[in-house]
Amino acid sequence: MTRSRWSLFTYPVMDIKAAEALLNRRAVEGWTLDRVYLGTFARFVPADTRSAWCVDWSRSGYSERPDYLALCTDAGWTLIQKVGAFNLYKAPVGTPPIQTDGVEEARRFRQEVLRATFKGWGVLLGLLLFLAALVLLVSGGAWRKGLLDLLLTQTGLFLLLSLPAILACWLFWASRLLLRLQQWDRTSGGPLPVPGRTSAGVAAWLCLLCRLWGVAVVICFLMDTGQRMRLSTALGLLVGGCIGLYLNRDRKDKEGRKLLSRRGTVAIYGLILLSVTVLSPIFSPLSDVLMPPSVLVKETVLPGAVRVDRSFSRSVSYADTDTSSIGSFGLRHQSWWEAPSGEQHDVDCYTARWEWLSRLVQALLREPWYPPLDGYTDVWLQEADLGGGKTESLLLLRSGNTVVTVETRSGPIPAEQIDRLLSLLSS
Repeated sequence: MTRSRWSLFTYPVMDIKAAEALLNRRAVEGWTLDRVYLGTFARFVPADTRSAWCVDWSRSGYSERPDYLALCTDAGWTLIQKVGAFNLYKAPVGTPPIQTDGVEEARRFRQEVLRATFKGWGVLLGLLLFLAALVLLVSGGAWRKGLLDLLLTQTGLFLLLSLPAILACWLFWASRLLLRLQQWDRTSGGPLPVPGRTSAGVAAWLCLLCRLWGVAVVICFLMDTGQRMRLSTALGLLVGGCIGLYLNRDRKDKEGRKLLSRRGTVAIYGLILLSVTVLSPIFSPLSDVLMPPSVLVKETVLPGAVRVDRSFSRSVSYADTDTSSIGSFGLRHQSWWEAPSGEQHDVDCYTARWEWLSRLVQALLREPWYPPLDGYTDVWLQEADLGGGKTESLLLLRSGNTVVTVETRSGPIPAEQIDRLLSLLSS
């Protein structure tokens, strides 16, 4: 005999009636809710007697007022668990519902749904601003350098790749919100309609994917902090965040309700901030593994040159990582000096996982005044006379998924060196 059953319980705020319908449907089948774990998975166990369930609103993170709980208890409803903004109540079959005023219930639902939606739209607005920065990549060197730095971070590249899916989900969510508001307006004070099981199921799975997306963003952030954040910055973030949460522990909302388990909240957020310090060095080596392998591992642009890796001034890591090679799961940046016979060449090598990304890097690095080199494809060479017999040369080329820039003041770059570099990249 099956001792338990599990169901996904990630219903959004607008589908509160679908969550209530799930609990009552399981009750008819002979099951009762044991507990919702991690606000995601509901565990049902066999029920001795059939019960009725009601799901009511409450602001996420806030405990319900004692007088309201006492009123529900007198009416026969017992609070079983709080899951996010949902209060799960249980009562014997036939107990009158908690909410009898359909107009007031619809007003409360509309207020909660719009509050939650506006928070999500605020996050989306930030991502759209990031998209606008990509559109303006040709507006100036500062924009291009900033966007290239974002592509070299795990978090920035992950957000860029997930933007199309986020926009599609937003359109789906906005359409469901408008539909739900129209349904509530047509109730005319009666019971609120229950969303279809298919629609509610798709929304629940979408909420689960959004949570997994958030976990992936956190992991990307931890890998980035391991490469880029100073130890003092991480400790300052930890101490400052804990102090701020502690000073804010007695905050109340306009209805006078205290936050649920304020000390526990401070402890949880403290552990999250502590993970930035503790876990970042652990995730930093993972960042090195995920980066695409470089074509020019120990090769030099000039034959017989001495290659000296140079550190990035923007990348001071407290983890034991090679700061001369930095990047994301889709793009690696290596930088070194070559000094043959007193000459010096500054070389930057970008290795992309996909060709479209290498083309984007090429567009970000190429200045408008770089002339193409005759007889070559995707090769640009800019030369400037510095006087005194010195010539500054700036070489930019792309071969496959690799983009290389070479800067030197030792004179023009011979075609033989360019051919050798292209041969190394193509092999």
